Amino acid sequence: MKRRIRVAHVITRLCRGGAQENTFHTVRLANKERFEVDLISGLAQYNTEGSIAERVQQAGISITWEPALVRNVSPWKDVQALLRLTHLFREKKYHIVHTHTSKAGFIGRIAAHRAGVPIIVHTPHGNIFDGYFSPLTTYAFIKMEQFAARHTHCLIELTQRGIEENLSRGIGRPEQWRCVFSGIECSVFTNARTYREATRTSWNVTTDHILIGGVGRLEPVKGFSYFVRAAHKVLTRVPHARFLLVGDGTEKDQLLDETKHFGERFRLLGFRDDVPELMAALDVLVVPSLNEGMGRVILEAGAAGVPVVATAVGGIPDIVQDGKTGILVPPKDTDALAQAIVLLALDETLRRRMGEEALRYIVPRYSIESMVKEIETIYEQLIEKQHVVT
Repeated sequence: MKRRIRVAHVITRLCRGGAQENTFHTVRLANKERFEVDLISGLAQYNTEGSIAERVQQAGISITWEPALVRNVSPWKDVQALLRLTHLFREKKYHIVHTHTSKAGFIGRIAAHRAGVPIIVHTPHGNIFDGYFSPLTTYAFIKMEQFAARHTHCLIELTQRGIEENLSRGIGRPEQWRCVFSGIECSVFTNARTYREATRTSWNVTTDHILIGGVGRLEPVKGFSYFVRAAHKVLTRVPHARFLLVGDGTEKDQLLDETKHFGERFRLLGFRDDVPELMAALDVLVVPSLNEGMGRVILEAGAAGVPVVATAVGGIPDIVQDGKTGILVPPKDTDALAQAIVLLALDETLRRRMGEEALRYIVPRYSIESMVKEIETIYEQLIEKQHVVT
């Protein structure tokens, strides 16, 4: 009887975010008869971004913590993480090491190569090309990604546009790249539509109000300061608009200060466990990101039948059908953002039509189960190509 294929998923941290949700569900829904899967994560502090570690463990998944694997550049800890991961990969005799996000991706892939792991896979979950670092730092990271790609058997991006962005910067070869979307639990958001009116009532949102929201980490790259500025302009045209923002992050205090004069018209709700219900209660979701791998919240909105106004960055244009399931605008353009929101806010028929189109488009295509099947199909192809014998 053949032994199962041993797979290690490595990620820098288990904060609340799309990359972490993607990795969690890839481990949770793995074909246990075929794959023996471990999850390795850096031991980070989650002061502002929250953690999904408890939910991961409640799902019966044990986590191997690597305290030296940290998000920021730390030469001493980075060397420690490299050595310890190399030792762990050799000891566990993994057939596949699948790394996620940039820091774990670089150190994890080099460690896997040093340990002689037969198959090395990496999913960047977006890129660090825009909105994160200075030009010099970004250049250094691109060089690191180019180097690590030489020691990678397969690179997985969330959208075709993401693949093109990487190739344009010399990261990997075309034949190395595969496109696999980041799936969601569609039914959770679709079912939440049942509670739409009850949720709105609980927040004192009446049928006369237009509820416009944002969901995500309150970090500069997510562009929520532009959302707040757009809200000023929207209220001059749509005085019955109401705004909410779900999430936390380093910009929380700044955004609280920028929205305090709105009173009850703009609420910052922090972390919430009822995101599906809140999403389904919206009339419009706004995604003002400066850089985005794909935008899982766009899928969540679609599964809840909610149209979006989103910036045309990263992989977003591959997900939003402009003019059909939502409206795309340039990044950092407050006027364009406000105009698109006003257009939807004042046209109930257009909102309903776009929401229904989004529901029909998203639900059949972007389930977590389909995502995991596609990833495991890639594994099987690599097992055959690399002649891995168990």
